[in-house]
Amino acid sequence: MQVLVTGACGYLGQAVVHRLAAGGTAVVALEHRARRSWPRPVLVRRGDVLHPADLADAVRGVDAVCHLAADGTVRQDSAEAAERQRKVITEGTAHLLAALRAESRRRGRPLTLVHLSSSAVYGRPLERPLRPRDAGSPRSAYGRAKLAAERAVTAAVEDGVLGATGLRLFNAAGRTPYGGGPSPVALIPRAVAAATGRSPALTVNGDGSAMRDFVHVRDVAAAVAAALVRTPDGEHRVLNLGATPASVRDVLAEVGRATGRPVPAVHRPAPEQDTPYLVADTADTRAALGWSPLSSALSRLVADQLADLP
Repeated sequence: MQVLVTGACGYLGQAVVHRLAAGGTAVVALEHRARRSWPRPVLVRRGDVLHPADLADAVRGVDAVCHLAADGTVRQDSAEAAERQRKVITEGTAHLLAALRAESRRRGRPLTLVHLSSSAVYGRPLERPLRPRDAGSPRSAYGRAKLAAERAVTAAVEDGVLGATGLRLFNAAGRTPYGGGPSPVALIPRAVAAATGRSPALTVNGDGSAMRDFVHVRDVAAAVAAALVRTPDGEHRVLNLGATPASVRDVLAEVGRATGRPVPAVHRPAPEQDTPYLVADTADTRAALGWSPLSSALSRLVADQLADLP
C-alpha cells in the first residue's frame, strides 16, 4: 500500500509519517512550506492543498490518503487567519476529493481516505461522553468547516470512489522525537509555562471544573495507521479520538505535582461560547480499529511537556 500524507510536516503529520514508515508502509509526504528530513524510503512531493493541480499529481499511484492538512488552532486572532483556516479545511478537502475521484476512476477501484476531523463539530454538547451521532451545531467557524468537510467526504463515498474513516480529534498532546509539539495555546503547554515561570499566571475560564479529553500524539498516529487497514470500501465511518478525560483542575494539579510548584492561575467568568464538558465516547473507535491508547495518561502528557522545555 502506498499512502499519501497531507500536512506531513505538522505536529500530527510527522508522527503519522514515522509510524507508517516504521511499519513498512510506502509513504509519500506532501510538503508545502516546510521541509523535513524523512526516514527512508519516504518519498516527498511538494504541493499545496489549495492548488488542485498539486493534488492531482500527489495522488497519482497512491492507494490511500491520510488527510491531516489543516490549521488546528480553533481560536484565531484575525479575520485573515480564520479565512485561511476555513479555506484549507473546506476548499483543500474539496480539491483533494476531486483528485481522488479522478484517480479512483482512472484505476477502476475505490481508494481509501483517513481524514482528521475535530471535537469542535459538537458545539455545546450534553454532559455525557459524546457519540459521533451527537454532532449538530458547531459554535466556531473551525467546527463548521470541519463538519462541512465531513459531509463532502460522505458525498464522495456515496459516489462509489472511496472508503473513508473520519477521526474526530479531541485534544492532542505529548511529544515525539521528530520535532514539533502541541499548540502553545493548548491547556497543558500553558499550565507548564505558567508553573515554570515562562509565562504569566494562567487564565482559567470559570472554576476549573470544565472537562476535556486528551490523547497522546503517538496514540493518534496509531489510530490513523489502524484506520488505513480497517476502512471498508463504500462506507464513511466517523469515530472519536480521545483517551483521558480530565478537568482543568486535574491538569493544574498534575502540573503542580510534576513541577513541585503550584500553577499560578487567575479565574474569570466563563464566556458564553465555552463548553463545560467535551469528552469522547470511544467505544466504537476501539471496536472498529482494534485501538487502545497506550501513552495518554495525564502524568505522561505533562511529563512530555516538561521534557520539551529548553
